[in-house]
Amino acid sequence: MQRFGKITLFLCIICWLISCSTGSPAVSSATGETISPSPTPQPTLPPVTTTLQPSPAPTAPAASPATVGFSVRFYGFYTSNGNGVADSDRIKIPLGPVNSNGQISSSRPVNVSGDMTLEFWMKANPGDNDAPPCDSWYYGNIVIDRDVYGDGDYGDYGVAICGNKLVVGFNVGQDDRLLKGNAIVTDGQWHHIAITRSASGPVRLYIDGQLDSEMDGPPGRIDYRLNRPTSYPNSDPYLVFAAEKHDVTGSLYFNGWIDDLRLSNIVRYSGAFARPTAPHALDANTVALYRFDEGSGTTINDATAGNQSPGELKPRAGGAAQHWSSDTPFTTSSVPLTPRAYIPFIANS
Repeated sequence: MQRFGKITLFLCIICWLISCSTGSPAVSSATGETISPSPTPQPTLPPVTTTLQPSPAPTAPAASPATVGFSVRFYGFYTSNGNGVADSDRIKIPLGPVNSNGQISSSRPVNVSGDMTLEFWMKANPGDNDAPPCDSWYYGNIVIDRDVYGDGDYGDYGVAICGNKLVVGFNVGQDDRLLKGNAIVTDGQWHHIAITRSASGPVRLYIDGQLDSEMDGPPGRIDYRLNRPTSYPNSDPYLVFAAEKHDVTGSLYFNGWIDDLRLSNIVRYSGAFARPTAPHALDANTVALYRFDEGSGTTINDATAGNQSPGELKPRAGGAAQHWSSDTPFTTSSVPLTPRAYIPFIANS
């Protein structure tokens, strides 16, 4: 019996040691406290890093031609210097269907009469337009020409650069008045130009939304008279961009870019306004709108419904391609930014 007791005690001790090594259940102490076994040590894991993963980028929508498009580049080639050919390096918009006698028997909407707003974007590099300060727009670097040869008849108007500043002329009959601007526009930057004219006379010039100059102009109608006889059928019944329409000796032509020209039959601005950041809107008061986004050829379309007042690019020597430029006032904002959403990716610990 004594030997059996020793063996039994020995086996009990071994079982107790085995149970301790494998983590036995809690054991009550003599004082009634519960003694919990120490947790089994776990291997140390590296810290979890939260990584920002970009979601798939959506495809950017296709930009409209009006926001990317083109502008028209002119080179100031005028015949009086011997560096150009007559009736070239310009855009011509007929004021109505021109018959064999150079007369128009019906008027297109572009042939405005009373209230009007003429607005466009222009860019000219320093030194490229060399007309000195002037007292008549006819002798500046001409940007817009809606002149008639001789007195104004019903009326006419024009825009030119003189001394690196814009001048705007309106003529009704023999009442010829000139508005002189104050801001330098030949600085190699795109500028938004807006000219308002009321049938009662007031004329205002805005540059980049700020009033630059104003005057009391001649009141009355300024449209081109229907069935008007002319000795200049190839120039009189037209609205011309970037050149003196008659190629008169002493006149200078515009050297630079023009884009998005809108002509309206209302006075759109009566005070300062925010400089536009997008092409002009087409609305009920728009009588002609030239986006100049054709990009090739010599056809100039009017964006109004039905292409009511189309025109023609008259290239200088070398062809039409040299006149189409991808430099526009909307170039930097024309392609929409691709939106990207970042969703945090968190690893489970």
